[in-house]
Order: sequence, then C-alpha cells, then structure tokens
Amino acid sequence: MRSPAPSTFKTSAGAINKIVQYKDRTIVASSVVGGYPDEPEESENAYNQPGTLVAWKGLEHVVIKGHSRNHPFPKNYTVNDVAIYPTSQISDDNEEAADHIILSTGNDYKLQLWQQSEDGSYVQLPSPPRRGYKQAPGLQPIDITVKPGGGMFAVSGRQVILHSERPRRNGGHPSWDSVELSLIPQEGNIHRSGPMKWGCGPTSSLLFASSESCGDNSGVGYHKAFDVRRRTEYFKFDLSEDGDALAVDASGEKAAFITVKRNDDDMIEDEDRTNAQRTLRIYDVRRMDGRRQAEVAHQVKLESSEVNCASFSPDGIYLAVGKLDGRTLVYDSRFMDELLYDFEHHGPSLVSPGNHSYGITHLEWRVLHQDRLALVTGGPDGCVRLWQPHWAPRITEQGRIIAQVNADVGYFTIGDRFQGEHELVVGDGDGAIYFFDGIGNI
Repeated sequence: MRSPAPSTFKTSAGAINKIVQYKDRTIVASSVVGGYPDEPEESENAYNQPGTLVAWKGLEHVVIKGHSRNHPFPKNYTVNDVAIYPTSQISDDNEEAADHIILSTGNDYKLQLWQQSEDGSYVQLPSPPRRGYKQAPGLQPIDITVKPGGGMFAVSGRQVILHSERPRRNGGHPSWDSVELSLIPQEGNIHRSGPMKWGCGPTSSLLFASSESCGDNSGVGYHKAFDVRRRTEYFKFDLSEDGDALAVDASGEKAAFITVKRNDDDMIEDEDRTNAQRTLRIYDVRRMDGRRQAEVAHQVKLESSEVNCASFSPDGIYLAVGKLDGRTLVYDSRFMDELLYDFEHHGPSLVSPGNHSYGITHLEWRVLHQDRLALVTGGPDGCVRLWQPHWAPRITEQGRIIAQVNADVGYFTIGDRFQGEHELVVGDGDGAIYFFDGIGNI
C-alpha cells in the first residue's frame, strides 16, 4: 500500500540535523553552508542563508532568528540539536505557548532558549550561565538531552553541562542552576563529551555519558554515570576507548556502550572513522554503589563502520545498532551470542553530489496493533523503512517503505496524532521537510 503524498516544504537552510514534535508544534534544526564555527580571516559566504531553526504549527512556519550574527558580516550558524523542555508552570495569559521552551545549540558556541509569544513569534529567553561552554575548535555544544518529566536538561560541550530549573515565584521566566559534570580530565583539549542518556526506574537519578575524540584519533575515552541529585560522579565504567553510541533500556537496568579503538598504525585523520575496531558492551547497572565499577554482562566485536545510533526495544530484549554503511544490526540483548538481523537499506543512494553519506541517521522502536514489535529506520536511499524482528529476515515485507523522500534521510520523527502531532515528519539531506499524515499505525 502506497503512503499518501506528503506536504513538502523547502524552508530550512541545509541538511536536516534534528526534528522534534510537541503537540501541534514541529521544530527543525539544520546545517547551512558556511555555518561552521568562526575562523580567522573568513569572508562572507553568499550561500549562507537563514533557516537553521524553523518552528512549525501545523503546516505554517516561522524562521527563528537565532544562532546568527550581523558583524563584521551577516552569518548564520549550523544548529546542531534542538529539544523541547516542558515548563513546570503555565502562564495565565498565554497558556498555549507557555507550556514548553525550545532549546537549541549551535556552532556559535551558544545554548539558546526560545518561547512563543502571543503574536506567534518566538522570543529568546535568558540563557543559563555559559559556564563550561569552552570556545575552542571542536568543543561547541552539540547534544541536548532533557530529563524525562522535566526539571533539568544536559548539554554536551567540553564536559557535560547540567542545567536545573529553579522554583519560580509569581510567574516569570525560568531561571537555572548550572554545573559542569567532569567527564574528562582537565588537561589537554583532545576530548569532549559525546553520547548521553538518562536512566529510568532504579537509575532515574543517573545520567550516563561517554566522551569522544576531538582533533585526536588515539581512541582513548571516558565513560561515567553521574548522580544528578548530588551533581557528582556516581561510578565509572571500565572502558578506556572512544565513545561511539550509548543506549539505556526502558527498565533502567541495562546500558549499552559502543566504543572504538584504533591500532597504533591507524592514528591518522579518518573522517569516516571506519578504519578502527568497534566493540559493543552491555552492562548491568542496577545495583551500583559508587565503590565498584559496573560489570560487563555481554560483549561483542562489531565491523569497523561507524555507529550513529543505538536503541533497546521497549521490552528491553532487542538492541538495534544503526551504522554509517546503511545497515542496522539487531541483537538479543540477553545472550548476544549471535547477530539476529542485519537490516540494510538496499536502494540506490540519494545523497547529493558533494555531500557525505551518514547512513542510518535515526531509528525508533514501535509497538504495532496486536502488540507486534517493529523497528523504523531512515537511510541514505531516501526511505523510512519498517522491519519486524518476529518475522523471518528475508520475508518480502521486511524493510517495507512507509515513506520516501527526494534525498537521503537526515532525520525523522514519529508523532502521536491524538496529541495533535503529525504521524511522520521526515527531513532530508537537501533541507526539505515532509509531513506525512494518514499513513496508518506505525
């Protein structure tokens, strides 16, 4: 069955980096030509255009004029990530717009906060203290992760920066307590914080984090769990390799770390990070007391291709690993003795000439009708595909295309139509946004 034609728009400045939905709002972050951090003696780029942060209400959009400058010449910076922070207090005079804040990070080394005003425009709120956002090559803030239920969020910079909302009195804008969580030793500038995930259940007060290389290919890394109530390190993992991806299961009992280690003769620049050994380890993190390191439950070697994302299924049984080469590996996390599935986006690449292919950029687990488990992936063939682990690997319906766009998939998000969200929103590598509705249960 063919999916209905999407509503398609080209309003973003470049390749889509992230899409989030909240009720009837959709927020899109994108890159832009010339949107890199400032460099000495750089000149104005005619292709550097606004549109790296765009807010949608239904099918109407507003370009948020953030992460930009006017002097010495106009410049728009790539927006690396965007997230929705539900507010703890709703304004009486602007209830609809005041129940959430938009968080964004950019290559201007800034974390920015936005809230919609009564006239529909977005106004910038006072930002938390800039402590920890070191303005040095490769250390711009990138990933944002909001604690489930709100109250605080974390940003990856040189270290992990934790922002906690202060109690508000008599309305007004939120204010923040900010603290730098020390993931990486202070000496040197060859590492930065990378993947981060919140715990849940027995680990709901923990934030798990890994480091990644920054201008160095030594493969050395740091991996810790932080107690956000005490704002301190809780325990560390017995890993000394660079972090690639991180996942925590829905019960808060298992954490999966994918790390990369280079051989001595491979310590040369390798933009694709493919010439290396990658390892997947699953830890039991339930009864950590801070006095001993976490214990490895399972460990497997992966092929060399970089890992972009990883996620446990809702029941915690399966672990999906999305890779740069357009493949998604699925393991049974209880045993890890063999690879269960190797799902591949086998169609021709739709990556535009001159652009890099990023393979599987995002994946989501879904529970379909009759409690059937499914995995949704977006890949370089411009397709969002649906896979079902309970089916045979080669059955015709495996990898069914539920949406197809005109370039490689940069990001996608599946919404809840009962909350006013679009069923599926896809952003591609050329900056186009596609809204799909009426495609059924995914």
